[in-house]
Amino acid sequence: MMKVRGFLLLLFVASLNVYADPYDIKDLDLNSNDVKLSLMGEMEGRSIILKIKDTQDNKLGVFKPTSGSTLHRGEYAMSKLGEMVGLDLYPKAELKSLTPKTQKKVMALLEWVRFDKYSSRKEQNRQIMMEELKKNIDDDVALEGTFKPWYTNFQFYLPLGTVEGLKKHVVYKYMKASSVQPPHKRFLLKQCTQLLEPKGCTSGYTHIDDLAHDMSSIMLLDAVMGNNDRFPGGNVHFRIITGKDARLFSLDNGAVLKPKDKTALNILKDLGITRFVKQYVDRLYEIRNMDKKELRKDLGLSPEEFEIFLGNLTDTLQYLDEIKAKYGDKIWFK
Repeated sequence: MMKVRGFLLLLFVASLNVYADPYDIKDLDLNSNDVKLSLMGEMEGRSIILKIKDTQDNKLGVFKPTSGSTLHRGEYAMSKLGEMVGLDLYPKAELKSLTPKTQKKVMALLEWVRFDKYSSRKEQNRQIMMEELKKNIDDDVALEGTFKPWYTNFQFYLPLGTVEGLKKHVVYKYMKASSVQPPHKRFLLKQCTQLLEPKGCTSGYTHIDDLAHDMSSIMLLDAVMGNNDRFPGGNVHFRIITGKDARLFSLDNGAVLKPKDKTALNILKDLGITRFVKQYVDRLYEIRNMDKKELRKDLGLSPEEFEIFLGNLTDTLQYLDEIKAKYGDKIWFK
């Protein structure tokens, strides 16, 4: 019987909005002859990512293995945790796998590229993946991963993409329990780029209170998952939902669940983020009390990763207990 070894496939399939997918994402067979694989461009960071298309060259998504700081099961678990708490800012996810035959196609692509000029770390990841693929093929081992929809009309949002940027942003003060509640005031999200396609400027409107709610909630779940890579400048996104309506979008969530890494929780504390959406916090307390065997299965984590998750969840809820004791109901957005 063919075994499964752990690389993650992260797939995003074209969708018109955050809340709906164009088809059941369970249905796509990544090993079908109707699926085409190609390399993504170099601007996706240090991970090795494959673009997925159909035979008519319509974009179906990307194939993202575990590499560098990206944990494949962490990507999947973040999506599932978002679903559990009711925060619809994360791509959908399904665990899938590539057969050795399909992995040969991946090898053929990777054999003909080098990333030395762009990133020595990415070049190392390419070589590591090549070795892993060779072993998988020799041992008849499948390549496990996560299938996610491709989302259109999104752009990274630099003003919230760094800690210093967040401190200067209009929403920052409203994420503190000592501040007044954020107003329901229209707010323009705008980002211009010459690095990503399409080049130019992307803009859309949200409201200050919605923006504060979403940013606080993303940071809260980052603390639970132990995300250590939210604020390098390109890991906060926004997305055009319909027309000119926009909302934050958490696209990349793989740098998570590292042993003893409390980066996200420490950032939350250091920035004094003390106001949250109550329904999401209430759900985290419920999740803590779930059957541990079922919870680990739902999140798709290994036993070791699940223990890190439980430790992060405990530490995050302890922080919430502390600020609730200090500020009372002021920690909730109205």
